[in-house]
Amino acid sequence: MIAARWGMLLVAALSVLVASGAMSAHAQASALRVEVTAVLGVLAPLFWPGRAATASGTAWRVVAWSAAVAASAAIVLFVLRASPWDRVASAGAMLMAILVPTHAAAAALERRWQAATDSGGAARELAGRVMAIVLAALGTLPLWLGPAAESLSARLPGITDFVLGLSPVTHLAVASGDDLLHNAWLYEHSNLAMLAVTTPALGTIAWSYAAACALLAIVALASRRPRQALN
Repeated sequence: MIAARWGMLLVAALSVLVASGAMSAHAQASALRVEVTAVLGVLAPLFWPGRAATASGTAWRVVAWSAAVAASAAIVLFVLRASPWDRVASAGAMLMAILVPTHAAAAALERRWQAATDSGGAARELAGRVMAIVLAALGTLPLWLGPAAESLSARLPGITDFVLGLSPVTHLAVASGDDLLHNAWLYEHSNLAMLAVTTPALGTIAWSYAAACALLAIVALASRRPRQALN
């Protein structure tokens, strides 16, 4: 089942990339790295294979599924010759960093909803859809929250940097070496492209995801201790 879902994910991602023109021969390599990783990132929760029978098995599945998606992005970029390869590796690593907490959250939602509905399949699909929507909303944050951030920037200095820094697409762009706001489409449609904004450093982003993953691990361990004590 997992292999079948991985295959469907690849087909869906390639279809979206072809339809959007991202795989055009004229596509800029840095922008292509962002588009491929972003598309696979948003679609990955929709094909989430679901929780395993045990908590440890679920943790391994979260990591394995996230790694498989990141490897898929690297393979697609390798085929499309979106070099340099150190940037491809960096973009793939950032994608995995984004997907591990995303799929961990999907697993937690699935567990909660499965207990409430007694339907594993429905809970898995709903959890995946919710996390895909969350990723899409966060990824497009500079577009729909940019005007509000600009209007508040006089009273809240740094708010535009904060909005830009919250977007996973920004994180992928930093890892890919892409000047996100000066890509043609965003330059025309995002007001942040006209403002003096500072993107977060790669090291800051990496530490943030490491802290998020560590927090998730602590929460998971803490939630298991009461059950072990009862046994």
